[in-house]
Amino acid sequence: MGVVPTAPMAFVDPRQLAPGSPCPPLALIRAETWSLEDLEVLKQRQGRSVHLAFPVKDEGEADNLRHLAAHLDPLAGRLIDRGWLACSAADPGALSHLSQEFPWLQVVPVCRTAPPDQGGVAWGKGAAMRALLYHLVVAGAVRHPRALVQFLDADIRPAFFGPAWCLGPVGALLWFEGVEAAKTVYFRPRGGRLNTFVRSLLATLPHPGLQRLQDILYLLSGEMAATLRFWSAIPFKSGYGIEIQILLRLALDLLRLHPGRSDVASLVQVYVGQMDHRHAPLRSNRGRAGLDQMAAAVFTTIWEVLQEAGLISWSPDPAAWPGTLRLPLPAPGPGRPPRWLTVPLREDTLPPLASLAAVAAALEGG
Repeated sequence: MGVVPTAPMAFVDPRQLAPGSPCPPLALIRAETWSLEDLEVLKQRQGRSVHLAFPVKDEGEADNLRHLAAHLDPLAGRLIDRGWLACSAADPGALSHLSQEFPWLQVVPVCRTAPPDQGGVAWGKGAAMRALLYHLVVAGAVRHPRALVQFLDADIRPAFFGPAWCLGPVGALLWFEGVEAAKTVYFRPRGGRLNTFVRSLLATLPHPGLQRLQDILYLLSGEMAATLRFWSAIPFKSGYGIEIQILLRLALDLLRLHPGRSDVASLVQVYVGQMDHRHAPLRSNRGRAGLDQMAAAVFTTIWEVLQEAGLISWSPDPAAWPGTLRLPLPAPGPGRPPRWLTVPLREDTLPPLASLAAVAAALEGG
């Protein structure tokens, strides 16, 4: 069976479109399109603030973050108003030293500033993102609906990183009318294993909105810039399901960002070339979650959103689903039976921040 070639997806050159022009849905834009000087003018003209945020588990990422922050330091005070480390650990440890080295970068132990509806929720990536946004809004750091907040993963390898990772997504949001989010996309030098499986799964789902997601270069990239309006409108998953949750809700028009226009028209892609970060182990162990748990969280999120949208149904008892993931672990010695690790499949789903009274009041005042 031969491979059917597809039409190439061309880059969109924003400079052929005046600032304030609409953007084609899921347009692919080069990250290096704009210079810092270009964006300083646009930012000042529009009066919009730009905030950069890294969700981080604990101080184990401090050394890597130091290198990433050094790349972004020339943008601080010019394009980036403030940077934030959303630390899930109660004690930030060595992360605190980064604020001394980079005064524009502040550590927020989000477990101390979490919104009232996150009590008892596990501190995965999505939970940390949502808690930081809540803190920024109620503390007054970010309130205008058109303010920009960009999230970046803390474990990007510095050799692949640079200022364009901020300039490109922020530039797309400043340049185009009606764009609410810019997703960073790339190729992985050794491939993205889970991304490949998710793309194949979505290709089998007969829904026109979901098929649009095949036009996204890298589905599960964890780097996205968006308006506060966007971040306040989306429900969050507490952990690994956050990226696919966002894409599915856009593809299925569940957010209703702009009446009369599909949600996916609010998203653009910003291409940075290649990227790599530490690969998760294929199999989990008792000390670290592997790709098997990440895949389970992503696939479970897909089924949950599709069920909520009325596209699939389960029987006989959908309330009892999903159950648990049972993972065989190697035996501690020869001739011994394998051990088993049992982990829950379902991640917490957290409502949009705009549903919280304190956030709604702050946004209205902003």
